[in-house]
Amino acid sequence: MRIGVAAISLIVLLTISLASLDAAPIKARVPIYVPANLPVTGTVCLPSALAAGLKAKLYVDDAFVDEGSADEVGCYKVTIKPLTPGRHELYAEIYKGSIKIAEISAEVIAIEGMITVRPDPLATLRRGETKKVSLFIENKSPVNMSNVRVEIEAPFPIYAERMTRVRNFVVRGSIGDLRVNETREIRMELAIPSNFRPGTYTLKINMTYVVGESTYSAPLGVSVIVSQEGAEVPRTQQATSQTTSPASTVTFQDRSTTSPEFEVQEEPTPAWLFLLIAFVGALVVGLVLWMVTRSH
Repeated sequence: MRIGVAAISLIVLLTISLASLDAAPIKARVPIYVPANLPVTGTVCLPSALAAGLKAKLYVDDAFVDEGSADEVGCYKVTIKPLTPGRHELYAEIYKGSIKIAEISAEVIAIEGMITVRPDPLATLRRGETKKVSLFIENKSPVNMSNVRVEIEAPFPIYAERMTRVRNFVVRGSIGDLRVNETREIRMELAIPSNFRPGTYTLKINMTYVVGESTYSAPLGVSVIVSQEGAEVPRTQQATSQTTSPASTVTFQDRSTTSPEFEVQEEPTPAWLFLLIAFVGALVVGLVLWMVTRSH
């Protein structure tokens, strides 16, 4: 499985005697393990107060790759080109002014698929969906990793069990030690907004761990697919569909023309009713006039 690793920070702690000008190169006793076919950046540190400010030239497999000056604690920041799987030699020359005062070398072993993240893709989700998923990180290197920590950044809201939510799109936490061929599960919940653009996205996973006395950092990645299905229809489209839907129109027309409670029939007023009203009116007027005449 392809791992989207952009770089890994390499820290090499080497004891060196800066007083021996013609000493043989000091060989690191522990090999350095790095992912294969990936650019490697890191720091070479010389634990000596005399190393501060000294210059160094770095070579890998006899090819020059970088140079620089040590900081106040004797550390050099270096960049190494991607290495093919197998064994390589890291070699550094330490200078004080123009005089070479020491040499160091270490065996670098580049491993294909050193750290695996699965499954990939992690999940396929629909827009507007919230889904629980499990991410598995496995140590495929020949060394145990301790104090493993991860930071996961997503392009949409993310939650994770036993991890701190730094912000809506970032979670961070410790997953403990990771021995050889051991796997750790990270349970997460992904929430895709209903208006999120469909496509394939990457969850950025920055993993840091300790091997011996060295600390490493591996930016990994796993993909998530967001599909078009399940998208919510905008309210304006919903209103339009309701007014133009043939099924809705037919149902309304059938009910209005066949249901008796919706029918209103108007009948003409009969002629005898007008005659009755006129007769009663005249009777009332005559009675009123008779009562007025008698009173006088």
